[in-house]
Amino acid sequence: MLKAAKLTALRAARCVGGYAALRGSRWRRERLLILCYHGISLADEHCWNPELYIPGNLFEQRLAAIREQGYNVLPLDDALDRLYAGELPPQSLCLTFDDGFHDFAAVAYPLLQKYAIPATVYLTSFYSMYRRPVFDLMCSYLLWKARNRTLEMARLRIAERSVALAQRGVRQDISADIRRFADENGYSADDRDELLCRLASELGVDYQALVARRILQIMSAIELADLDPRLVQVELHTHRHRVPLDKALFQREIRQNRDYIRHATRKEVVSAHFCYPSGVTSPVFLPWLREVGVRSGTTCRPGLASRADEPLMLPRFLDMCGVSSDEFDGWLSGLASKMPRRRLTHPSPTASGILV
Repeated sequence: MLKAAKLTALRAARCVGGYAALRGSRWRRERLLILCYHGISLADEHCWNPELYIPGNLFEQRLAAIREQGYNVLPLDDALDRLYAGELPPQSLCLTFDDGFHDFAAVAYPLLQKYAIPATVYLTSFYSMYRRPVFDLMCSYLLWKARNRTLEMARLRIAERSVALAQRGVRQDISADIRRFADENGYSADDRDELLCRLASELGVDYQALVARRILQIMSAIELADLDPRLVQVELHTHRHRVPLDKALFQREIRQNRDYIRHATRKEVVSAHFCYPSGVTSPVFLPWLREVGVRSGTTCRPGLASRADEPLMLPRFLDMCGVSSDEFDGWLSGLASKMPRRRLTHPSPTASGILV
């Protein structure tokens, strides 16, 4: 009901020139829209998780709308400097991608080149080194691929029961059970990948074909080095997609992440921008981040950034399959940010994480 009313209001505002008036206003000029994406589908990933993935044609429609409506897309570093100096150009925005999936290099990057639009990739680095699918996400994806089947848990040596996979909630529970089993048994990355292979075999899914297509894999060092630094900034997202509440462990995640990015991109520029994995934030993180030279941090809190915002707690707008063109344009103009929203029940669609 709330979403329907919001869309009706946005369409009415467009018809009476509300979008154009607001995007040309002083209020909008003093604010930066930071768009958030995760993955661009290589195959059917957007059908599996439409909050995490969008299809390539929809992403291209977004880029075309940005260009056609005259928005100024800035590199993140430059945009934040201008935001806090009070020198943003009209209709400013940034594009960010969390995690650094291979599909960024395969699908998103060519489209960014086509439209000459810069972006920032927040890279989580472990799975860039370990060249296999992300365990948590692939576990969920395999169960979805086999949603018309029954899984014999005993054959995986996890539990003594058979489970029909037709219902989403059941699949979520089984995915959590499998991840918990791997955690409790201290599985290494190789052990987890072997478990994925056995799970796929039980489900009748060709795991090696998914591996060959690089489904749910992170960009390799070679792919990162091939990105044009004038178009793509590679920034911090922790090494293992986690934010420990222990200061030493937290800062180690940042340092490992930064060292890998510097090595992989072959650039001497020190990564200084950070995105909270799964949108998990805490006030204790802010001084820890400052101590290791982090200048900004982006969250999953929806909104446009202003000079009043703490630089380490910046809002973004998460674009996904369920966002209509009216709502997307409403966020570009800033009007949608002024409308009531349901409170998120989860910090991020990637709350399953990329832990190892």
